[in-house]
Amino acid sequence: MSAAITEIVALVNPRSRHGAGAATADAAVAALRARGLTVDVRSGMDADDARRIAATAIAEGPDALVVVGGDGTIAGALEAAAGSSVPVGIMPAGTGNDHARALSLPLGDSDAAADVVAAGHSRAVDLARLTAGGRSMVFGTVAAVGLDAAVTERAVAMRWPQGQARYPLAAIAEIARLTPRRVRLTVDGEHHELDAILVAVGNTPSYGGGMRICPAASIDDGRLDITVVEHTSRARLLRLFPTIYRGTHVRHDGVHTFTGASITVESSDVLPVSADGEVFGTTPVTVEVLPAAVQFLAPEV
Repeated sequence: MSAAITEIVALVNPRSRHGAGAATADAAVAALRARGLTVDVRSGMDADDARRIAATAIAEGPDALVVVGGDGTIAGALEAAAGSSVPVGIMPAGTGNDHARALSLPLGDSDAAADVVAAGHSRAVDLARLTAGGRSMVFGTVAAVGLDAAVTERAVAMRWPQGQARYPLAAIAEIARLTPRRVRLTVDGEHHELDAILVAVGNTPSYGGGMRICPAASIDDGRLDITVVEHTSRARLLRLFPTIYRGTHVRHDGVHTFTGASITVESSDVLPVSADGEVFGTTPVTVEVLPAAVQFLAPEV
């Protein structure tokens, strides 16, 4: 579906990529204006800011809300956008950009991304709701429980290196201190129990800047994909880790995949939980799909 896009609110995070996103944001806004769009720029410093700004912007009813930033900034806008008729555009300017990957948006090219926004073609895609400890959040990419959530927490806290290189280093550090946990996974009412090190629930294939943890996931099929990695030796995990970038890890023994609309993860000990790169809480956790919950501006397919 296409619609005329003339007036937009641009939600900008100048702190994305440790401040390097400011120059990218300036270029993105300039590219949008060069296409004749009226751009109201509003800055947010974190996901909470993004939520507040997005809610206000959506209520005002612009032609589109365009996020200039990364997955964390986009995540902050999704709660407000869910169920709204206002489409969301993305000018990728973050570290991971996994939302943009799932939507086949151009990376590192402000002009090409601005062309997608100006074209006004929208695509209805799924979101998911994560609930843990009495709180909930809407997310668009992957919810992580266990090792991968711990890796996210460590990577976000790292001052060096910047960018995607943080994730492999954080993974090696977390694998070195790994302890197995008994996990009870319930997928659409069906129970599975095993000693697991991570559970990933994906609305999209990748997280962490292109790690294809749920390689078969589709952003608009009304389902969530689940990848569970059983406990094994540290040496085997270190060999397994690089295959996640290709999505071939799912062929290995001890890696299990499921699909469903409602997933609950319980564990013998408390495990960290993250979604869209944001550390959110601890187990137990429930994730439910929200079919066709938001309109994203995306290339025609």
